[in-house]
Amino acid sequence: MDKSRRVFLQLLLTSFLLSACQRAKKLDFGTFKPPTASQLENRNKHISKVAVIESHKYDEDEILENLKKYIQYFPNLNLENKTVILKPNMVDYWPGKVISTNAIFLASVIRLCEYLQAKDIIVAEGSGNFRDTEFVLAKTGIGDVCKAKQVKFVDLNIDDIEPVANPDGFSGINPFYLPKTILNADVIISLPKMKCHHWALLTASMKNFFGIVPGKKYGWPKNLLHHRGIPRCIIDLILLAKPHFAIVDGILAMEGDGPLNGDAVEANLIIMGDDLASVDATCARVMELELDKIPYLAMAGKVIGNIDNDHIEILGSPIAKVKKAFKRPITYINSELLSLGKNQSS
Repeated sequence: MDKSRRVFLQLLLTSFLLSACQRAKKLDFGTFKPPTASQLENRNKHISKVAVIESHKYDEDEILENLKKYIQYFPNLNLENKTVILKPNMVDYWPGKVISTNAIFLASVIRLCEYLQAKDIIVAEGSGNFRDTEFVLAKTGIGDVCKAKQVKFVDLNIDDIEPVANPDGFSGINPFYLPKTILNADVIISLPKMKCHHWALLTASMKNFFGIVPGKKYGWPKNLLHHRGIPRCIIDLILLAKPHFAIVDGILAMEGDGPLNGDAVEANLIIMGDDLASVDATCARVMELELDKIPYLAMAGKVIGNIDNDHIEILGSPIAKVKKAFKRPITYINSELLSLGKNQSS
């Protein structure tokens, strides 16, 4: 390549990057339009219960007994003769990183669903960062668990899809195309890994629903959603999918530069409940993350459920006993990086 052409391409690339940065600065990805009256009305207004369960190792029987002990406090979770979707976090596999929901943890929840007399149990996920689902299934052990438990796995990235009307959505995506497996489920249970996230600060039971978005429609890593704003799309997905319950894998969690490249931290907890806003607010408090820096949680407290301490009843261990300050992502230490990166991947 001659020198003049190389210089031209370098200038073109520089111009493109500067333009992208300026667009990122102009777009405010953390703000929301005012919620509608019906959205405000549909929020859970009852006191929410969240179980904070100390659990120090990935032992299938021990986790199951902990789950069975506390599930009695959530009588509205009726799985009898129902088709139940378990939605783990299986975004990618990096050696030595605690990216995905632990396979033993998933096995324990499958057994809980059997104990609660579910008719059909389906594990469903649409990996957001790595396209080879079979590879991630094998490396995380989730594939082996599904085979051992004789549970079907559905790749939501390539599932049949249907348009879902979203006229009042915050993201502006209307209709939203979602997998039929999700739309046809009787009960949906979120099984996330508790992690920091470099654009959302926290990824737990609600952010986990980025995995239901079909990659064949929206690309990898769900590109349109990142451009429209992660916080806005989180709320839209929860309002459209209407998950019923969350069981958070916080036994070995991730701090720092999550959701992929953070560091493992022993939180030794399972956090669960039927109000996903309350579950995630509790996760944030356990991790000592500032709720006012998590825009989707603030909106979730208006249109989904409870995030205020006064409206959350903690079962099990008090937060003051188990909380642990998680290292923040570098993007939340350097606010300029956060401003420039809100439409980036992962």
